[in-house]
Amino acid sequence: MIDSLKRELKTVQDDKSKAKIFGDLTWYYSSISTDSALVYGEKAMQFAKKLNDSTFLAQTISDNGVVYYLKGEFDTAEKLFKQSLAIRAKIHDSAGIASLNYKIGNIFYKRTLLDSSMVYYLKALGFYERNKVVTVANSLQSNIGAIYMALKNYDKALEYFNKNATFFEDNGQQELLSNTLVNKASVYLYKKDTVQAISCLKKSIETSKQVNAYPTLGSAYNNLGSIYSDKKNYQLAKQYILKSIEIREKANLGTELASSKLTLAGIYSELGDFSKAKPLLLNSLKVFKNENVTDKLLSVYLQLIPIYAYESKPDSVSYYTNLYVKEQALNLQEKMQNVTAELETKYQTEKKESQIMAQRADIAEKELNLNRKNTQLIGLVVLVVVIAIFTFLIYKQQKLKNNQLKKESQLKEALIKIESQNKLQEQRLRISRDLHDNIGAQLTFIISSVENLQYGFKNANEAVVNKLESISAFTKETIFELRDTIWAMNKNEISLDDLGARISNFIERAGLASSSIEFQFNVDEQLSKELSFSSVQGMNIYRIIQEAINNALKYAEAKSIKVQFQKDSDRLKIEIYDDGKGFDYNTVEHGNGLNNMKKRAIDMNAEIHVESKINLGTSVILIV
Repeated sequence: MIDSLKRELKTVQDDKSKAKIFGDLTWYYSSISTDSALVYGEKAMQFAKKLNDSTFLAQTISDNGVVYYLKGEFDTAEKLFKQSLAIRAKIHDSAGIASLNYKIGNIFYKRTLLDSSMVYYLKALGFYERNKVVTVANSLQSNIGAIYMALKNYDKALEYFNKNATFFEDNGQQELLSNTLVNKASVYLYKKDTVQAISCLKKSIETSKQVNAYPTLGSAYNNLGSIYSDKKNYQLAKQYILKSIEIREKANLGTELASSKLTLAGIYSELGDFSKAKPLLLNSLKVFKNENVTDKLLSVYLQLIPIYAYESKPDSVSYYTNLYVKEQALNLQEKMQNVTAELETKYQTEKKESQIMAQRADIAEKELNLNRKNTQLIGLVVLVVVIAIFTFLIYKQQKLKNNQLKKESQLKEALIKIESQNKLQEQRLRISRDLHDNIGAQLTFIISSVENLQYGFKNANEAVVNKLESISAFTKETIFELRDTIWAMNKNEISLDDLGARISNFIERAGLASSSIEFQFNVDEQLSKELSFSSVQGMNIYRIIQEAINNALKYAEAKSIKVQFQKDSDRLKIEIYDDGKGFDYNTVEHGNGLNNMKKRAIDMNAEIHVESKINLGTSVILIV
């Protein structure tokens, strides 16, 4: 087909025909050579602009977006798809809009932004189902099944995939069938059924080869390699992964190629061949950083740590450990913010609906009052008593109805609020369990690995030993920080006693580490035992106290450190005082510690003051 298009290109003279051929070449090359596809895609866009044809311009921009999507350059692809979407919207091209919603949904899915992906998929699905475009509708349902899989609803995902696979096979849609088989294999893997998973992947390979579906073929080989790697059959795993790399390299599939190299690096690491694993990891790292593929970045960081430890490079071990911990923390924070925002939006929407219901009840009551007055005026002429009684009965009945509507509205609002709080708490508990089970276990693994290296390098130079010890200490401290975060997340409210106990534990640990410093912790008896804070407030207070004590330990050269909780009118006053060397607050450069304390105080509408004089110590005062 490509050769015939090139021959035709040499014979045509008019711009419109040339533009169409360039567009067709872009499409056909997209699954074979993305670089060639982009060359023809750029030419197609130039001709489309020259012809001033909005429909064709939107199509060429979209085709170029598809090529960048296949290359793994999702930011560029999204930008082009949205440019095309704007043009399609202006010309009211419903089919084109649906197609672009489908493509944008794919980008969000690749970035694991599942809520956004589902929104775009459902927009597209509505059009295709209304217009009975069954093949595309089934393809979309397959992607929705993939979202259910990512949300760990495996039975629902398998229900979608089985339905799609049957439809695609019956209708000869080989490329879509091969992709669905890869998805089915992933579900079976999550369900621990490797026999079914391998069967699906091998069938996908056969189907993909028939239609030259290189992206899917690369995925099937990669996933087969991962399965055999988990089974410790590393030789067979290498064969499949190398085939995946060959296919993805040939098709210039950037992010997918990096993913295959990451899998191969894991196999080499398991075999102890770190010299082959390391360059593959560093190569993948560049791609994942450029495309912001967070889950893959974390995997690269985690695999590089033992490699640099094996090479006796403690600075690199420390560097990638820090990157891993920071990236996990950012990832967790982003998830928490997304969950909280989603629940808050839902709550506010429901609240507005409840307010509208209450307003309708008020309007109905006012209308009733007006009708009653008019009826009373007419009733002065005839049957005053009868009409008055009749009006009174209507008024009473309507008032009861209005009161019932108001109560139902208030009850609904209360139930919505409780439901939102329960869902948020469930999300907190789930994330805290993930933190404990996943990140906690991985940090413990790092400590164990470093301690084993210390034992293995006991004859190494002092600098290496000291660096390994500092890495171990840093990771242990990170575990303490993680436990503090989990403690706060598992509580809706943090009482004064809870906070005091947590601070006492921290001061006790600090005292063991710095035996030459006297620590004091005093709580004013006038403070109410009923005093409590939200989990966010409690965590911010704890972190400010922790930061102030750590600063005193690092820089103050103090003999004593005091923490005092006092009553200040109807507020809580917390003072952290050390008798160290102090500093000039107006001239010293404010580092991350001071800035973080200020930001936490602002976040909870609290006041914070830092008072320090040279040789007279430092006092940090927090008023909540």
